Amino acid sequence: MRWRALLRKALLESVRDWKILILAVTFAPFFVVLMYGYFEAGQTVYRIAVVNHDAGPRGAALMAALRLRPPASGKESLELREAPDSASARAWLETRRADLVVEIPPDFSTALDTARAAGAAAPATVRSYGDPSNPKYVLAAALADYLTYEYAALVTGQRSPVALDPRTIGPARRLDDFALYVPALLGLAVMMLLFTAAAPLIREKDMGTLVRLRLSPMTTFEWLSAVSVVQVLVGVVTIALAYATALACGYRSPASLPALLAVSVLACLSLVGISVLVAAYLRTIFDLATIGCFPFFVLMFFSGGMFPLPEVTAGTAFGVALHANDILPTTHAIRAFAKVLTLGQGLPEVAGDLAAIAVLTALYYALGTWRFARRHLRAR
Repeated sequence: MRWRALLRKALLESVRDWKILILAVTFAPFFVVLMYGYFEAGQTVYRIAVVNHDAGPRGAALMAALRLRPPASGKESLELREAPDSASARAWLETRRADLVVEIPPDFSTALDTARAAGAAAPATVRSYGDPSNPKYVLAAALADYLTYEYAALVTGQRSPVALDPRTIGPARRLDDFALYVPALLGLAVMMLLFTAAAPLIREKDMGTLVRLRLSPMTTFEWLSAVSVVQVLVGVVTIALAYATALACGYRSPASLPALLAVSVLACLSLVGISVLVAAYLRTIFDLATIGCFPFFVLMFFSGGMFPLPEVTAGTAFGVALHANDILPTTHAIRAFAKVLTLGQGLPEVAGDLAAIAVLTALYYALGTWRFARRHLRAR
């Protein structure tokens, strides 16, 4: 009966503090729509500057083959522009007017015609230049190299002695950039619980009502468990809303709903544990809105969801490498979301990630509860 009263109190307080609640619930869906608009609205254009030194017809034909290359999807294309000389083309690289420079050598037509007639010839060197700081450079170079080889094989009639057979470990479907970000966006929905879960704990201190709670028969476990249940419900609703928004934007996934729910619940519990630890060191809601942003950004950037991080190995356990950011439960949560949403894996495949989240949840809960009780729930 006492726990039910605490649960009702935590639920009503979350509803009354509707500004933080609405921010937390709509933050991830907003970013889902934002990322969808960013990746889907525009077309990725790879700009290639070509310097044609070849006096024969093959250089111009290669340029036509590059220019007429059909895009793999409606969201990417090659844009060719002929440069008058090498210096001008490299200047375009520096100003990002071109993502790649391709130089066709003077002996290009001769080498291809000789190979077609005699079956062997000295290779013509097609040189390319790129700016390594340009993220489009690598893919533009890969596309240009592949199409050059394809054109040379077509003209000479010489097939490669090696046949490539690329396969995938997940469903045979093409994932665009937006689809690859959805697991991280669900992880972002979990991270927003840092503010909604810490707020009711800090508010009791800020308003002085924690003294009355200490004088009541309430135990620390009862209070924190009631707050945790409410925050897990908020987190699951937020994840469901973000996922539904992604589906409305055209995202499709072979996800197992039981596995997705299990990852969501455990991830939300882990964030509540972190929130208890954060709340132990903050005294006012203003502190949460300012100082509380630091742990939030630590979770967001070092969980590996926003951009890939180098793997810093901290040790091994049972033959498994442990990395520095594995101490964050959101790292395992985003990894599990990716397995469920992208690869279509179920509970058996993500059991290891769920176990890691559960262990870290227990650790953060124990540390946060001990620290919070020691600082704010002991008799003075």
